[in-house]
Parts: sequence; C-alpha cells; structure tokens
Amino acid sequence: MIRRLSVLAAGLIASVALAVQPASADPSPVTSPIQAGNDHQTIGSATFTRTADANGSETLTVDLNVSAGIAEDQLCLSDTAYTSRVSPGRCAYAHPNMAGATTDQYVVDLGTTYFGKTIYAQLHVATSNGQTAYAGWTDGNPFYGNVAIDAVAEGVPSAPLLGSWLPVGLAVLFLGGIGAVAWRRRLNS
Repeated sequence: MIRRLSVLAAGLIASVALAVQPASADPSPVTSPIQAGNDHQTIGSATFTRTADANGSETLTVDLNVSAGIAEDQLCLSDTAYTSRVSPGRCAYAHPNMAGATTDQYVVDLGTTYFGKTIYAQLHVATSNGQTAYAGWTDGNPFYGNVAIDAVAEGVPSAPLLGSWLPVGLAVLFLGGIGAVAWRRRLNS
C-alpha cells in the first residue's frame, strides 16, 4: 500500500511541477520597420519583446537596427495609442550619443504598471545622416510612430510568491500524509 502511495505521490509531484512553469517570453514579439521622412522610407527595423518575469513583473526589450547609423534614439511608452508625435526630449528612455552605431537595445523593467494591458511605444530615431524616423511610422502632420505590444497571455504564475515552491510544498504535504498513515498503521499493529 505504501509503495502504491509513493508512486502516486511521485506522479502528483511531476504533474504539478510541469503545470507550474516559470514565466516566459511572449512567443511572438512585435517587429516593425523603422521608417524615415514623409515618404516613409524603410531604414531599419525594431523588435519589441515583452516578457513576464517569475516575480510577477514584466520586462520590455527593444532591439533596433538601422543600417544608416544612429545619432540618437528615444523610447516613449503609454497605455493609450499615440495619435501625434511626442517631443523626443519628453520620452522616459533615451540614448543620446550613439555615434553612428547601427544597433541599439533598451531593456525596460515595466514592473506591474502595464500588466494585462497593451503597451504602446513611440520609438524615435535620428540617423547619422540627419533623417528623422519612427518605428510604426504613422501618417500625420508631422508623421509619428505608434507600435502596439499586446499583454503577455501566458507564463505568469498564478501565485508569484509561491512560484517554484508550490510543487515542493504539495509534495511535502502529500508525503507527510503518507508518513502519518504508515506511522499510525505501525502503532496499531
């Protein structure tokens, strides 16, 4: 009887351990062309990857690639769609002296600010040859950028404080119960 319960306990532990996975990245990041000028010439691309972290917070990673070279770039985030150009100086994230680099990256700790919401990004790029460009180029007077990054649908543990300890706790409870039953049977025999 004890062996059967031990096998059952091992199966339970394995299924709970597989069910409680650590947080993961959104499987389909958003990639947008970076386009310059009123005629929206494509000069590069940006990939926005939103990740759910094991502690219940989120991270946004933005990778950009501009073959003409980057003089500077700025990243603004909002929980509402952009409908006009934001002054790059008002963006919370900026890399002002890129000196012609062709790639750049932002890693933004979002905390829980945007949890369950779509994030809208306005990524402005000033190129080494003086062009103004945006990821998610949108026509306007002047043109601007707007990229929507949906909420991470999976990967956030339902009880972030328990996290990976949940399978261990359930195993201890279950095996403790088996031990108590075995001890009681031993006393009664």
